[in-house]
Amino acid sequence: ENGLIQKLDRCVWEQAAKDVARWKREMDVTIPVSVNVSRVDMMAPDFIDEILGIVEETGIREEDLHLEITESAYTEDSDRIVETVKKLRELGFVIEMDDFGSGYSSLNMLADIPVDILKLDMKFVQNINRSTNDMRMLELIMEIAAFMNLKVVAEGVETSGELEILKKAGVSYVQGYYFSKPVAYEDFIGFVRERKKYDNDRKA
Repeated sequence: ENGLIQKLDRCVWEQAAKDVARWKREMDVTIPVSVNVSRVDMMAPDFIDEILGIVEETGIREEDLHLEITESAYTEDSDRIVETVKKLRELGFVIEMDDFGSGYSSLNMLADIPVDILKLDMKFVQNINRSTNDMRMLELIMEIAAFMNLKVVAEGVETSGELEILKKAGVSYVQGYYFSKPVAYEDFIGFVRERKKYDNDRKA
């Protein structure tokens, strides 16, 4: 409402890119980060130059920033949004469709916009243990993803039962409180160092 969304988004993109660069420099590990891109951002004439400038300034790769868009970004001036997304993918950015399945135009959007990853709306995850319809919807989405060679991320995973169902369905990645609630930066670094030690021990 006050027009500051673009400034706020830019701050988030810049910090994410700086963190990716710092992890690579200090720990020799590349961890891509997903950042939200609003409809206002997508419509801005200098958006692509801005996001490219951040990548160049921090020295990361375009593929290290995953750009999340929602169907609300697609509902107005869809031709322009499609053109922008195509250019971003050609440049090497990874495009994620966030909250897939939450609205009526998700399939239309998927047919028009070239994306790399689908992020399932968490309502599917919350109901797959209780609803046959939601389970069937998950299966259909996985069939669509396989047909289009897309990876799938499930949000909001909170139980081992949900995790097992999603693994059997073929979901590529999962996120949610089952693994961890949001943590402070230093706690996250601790997770990364523990994982690196675990991987090194296994190789040894």
